[in-house]
Amino acid sequence: MALRTPPSWLAAGTHTAENDRLLTKGDWGTAGVRLGAAMPQTAGGTNTGDFAVTQSGTPAMTVSVAAGWAYVAGSTTATQGMYGVYNDAATTLTVTSNASGNPRIDLVCVTVRDSGYSGANNDVILQVIAGTPAASPVAPTLPASSLSLATIAVANAASSILNANITDTRVKAGIQDLQLYASSATTVPARIQLAAGQSANAMEIVTSTGTTVFSIPASGTLTVSGDSDQIVLGSQIFG
Repeated sequence: MALRTPPSWLAAGTHTAENDRLLTKGDWGTAGVRLGAAMPQTAGGTNTGDFAVTQSGTPAMTVSVAAGWAYVAGSTTATQGMYGVYNDAATTLTVTSNASGNPRIDLVCVTVRDSGYSGANNDVILQVIAGTPAASPVAPTLPASSLSLATIAVANAASSILNANITDTRVKAGIQDLQLYASSATTVPARIQLAAGQSANAMEIVTSTGTTVFSIPASGTLTVSGDSDQIVLGSQIFG
């Protein structure tokens, strides 16, 4: 099949699950966790707690995976599409013991198993994949149709996993690039309309740590921050 129409746009027809997933992939260009609304962003580049991996409340050889949304790209075939995954509550995962004499690195991931492409399972699982102990260990290979959430440094004879042992590997799901064009000289290509009485900024650009470098408040005043930033208006440069 070379040309497909996503099922949302055809009535009274029969549609494959793959076509439905391709519609999701068309909206979300790259796999990742849901882009959250909370600000500021964390240093890791996400501004959401969705699927965050942390130590258990009482530290043990377990970790906790937070609730939330993620989008996992099927990778068995090029047209497998994107799976929406929802975790409705924090989930505890077990980290196996390490008595090898060397440290190892484990991988925490969410994996979609679809019998239409491989195996006999039709489900989605959270799993900890144990790495190979070594003097300089590396993380295991990410399984097919999976999204990496974190890596865990498991020391020899470790008795508990702490946040200091966990490295966040989540990425934000990537929305397709937004490009706006006016169809004529009199057409407004894009408009942000504020709510009545709104006091928050209408538009902001922030760094990965949440520092605002560009903002337009409800009053319409343009503010650019940063020692090296410049504002260019016509042929005049202000900085």
